[in-house]
Amino acid sequence: MLLHVGRRHLVALSCLVASLFVSPSILFANELSPARSIEVVVVSGEKLPALLGKEYQNYSVMVVDGETLLPIPYQFDERNEGGFIYASGGSLAILGTENILDKEDELAFMLKDTGIKAEPEQLSAVSGAVVAEFEVELGDHMRYAYLIEGNSERSEKHYTHFNKETGLITTSAYTLQVDPDNLLVWGDYTYEGYAEKNVSLLDTMKLRVNGRIGFIKATIYNKLIPSEIVAVKNGPVRSIIEMDASIGMLGINVLTVGASVTITENSTEFPVFLTIPKAAAVLSSLDIEVSLDLDNMEKARYRTELGPKEPVIQGGGGADPKDLAVDLDHNWLSVSSNKNWDIIAFFNRNKDVTVTLEALYKDSALDGKVDKPERVKGSSPQAGYLITDIPTGVASTIGINLYYNKDFWQGNNVEIAANEIRNPANINVNIF
Repeated sequence: MLLHVGRRHLVALSCLVASLFVSPSILFANELSPARSIEVVVVSGEKLPALLGKEYQNYSVMVVDGETLLPIPYQFDERNEGGFIYASGGSLAILGTENILDKEDELAFMLKDTGIKAEPEQLSAVSGAVVAEFEVELGDHMRYAYLIEGNSERSEKHYTHFNKETGLITTSAYTLQVDPDNLLVWGDYTYEGYAEKNVSLLDTMKLRVNGRIGFIKATIYNKLIPSEIVAVKNGPVRSIIEMDASIGMLGINVLTVGASVTITENSTEFPVFLTIPKAAAVLSSLDIEVSLDLDNMEKARYRTELGPKEPVIQGGGGADPKDLAVDLDHNWLSVSSNKNWDIIAFFNRNKDVTVTLEALYKDSALDGKVDKPERVKGSSPQAGYLITDIPTGVASTIGINLYYNKDFWQGNNVEIAANEIRNPANINVNIF
């Protein structure tokens, strides 16, 4: 089983898979920024009124490549009653009709796959009927893609895949090994182009639920949280994994949890829909810690949205970790490895739910403390969030979205990438 293979084999697998995932070779005078280069273009069904009520199968998304139009990877995604992307067999019912375009549905493709504007003769030469032109505004230039009805051409490229049997997430940029019996337990993570070969960048993801009644305290870790993968959808652009879990401590059902994880080429989006029963109000405290314990990240730099411009340096130096800060409206945090891998995390919630959010940072090189559970001794560093003041008796949605790139920071200007991720490029839909 791949779950038990070594890190070297996982890295070799990631390199092999990456060689199979290649974007169309479309040349532009204006290159995409790091954040735009990983962006998924999303077009809602309501922007395609002529397609509403029709089946999905009869369409292709194409771009100009040389003298002709060629297909690019795309997918239609539906929404469930929780507002997340629907995967057949999941616990949340679909909105609208399956395999029929409804206004809540989405068409998704990679921004980097878009091309130059097609000439009229190029469009007329395409098999089928051009029904829509997608115009992506990028400030100094535009990029285009075309939706074709009655065209059987499809791209054979797939940017993502999740193997439910082995727990291996594979994209054209990274691999992440999770426990196939528990999506909350993360292991080896490799990234294409990382400066040091044959290593995992991740020790593990740490999730802790801490509760207290009076003097009695309890902590539940990832491995102790029963969870089940209930549905999977593997598309060319996005893979969806739906999970159910429940957490009990101190004789109380503390959380009923579901998650709809979205995997793209360079992101892991992990929204969680949870309910804390009113009975949990007897707890004198309840908080959640979630963080990534990174490995092999000596001298990595760490910043938070409300923290100082000067980064904290792993092992010592730079800003004081005590000055790191986030709040609900200013919540990104970012680590730069200095080795061709940067990460930006965002905390998300439904707006009617208020919690208290703090930045979490641990570095065993500074204090020598051990922070179990871990696979590799020491935090070097560990970064994430502490969530407190969680309301009871109401349904909430909270989550963390992780985005990866070789150079989000571009020196020390991670704000540019964070702002672009938070504000996707504007898409104009021109109906033919």
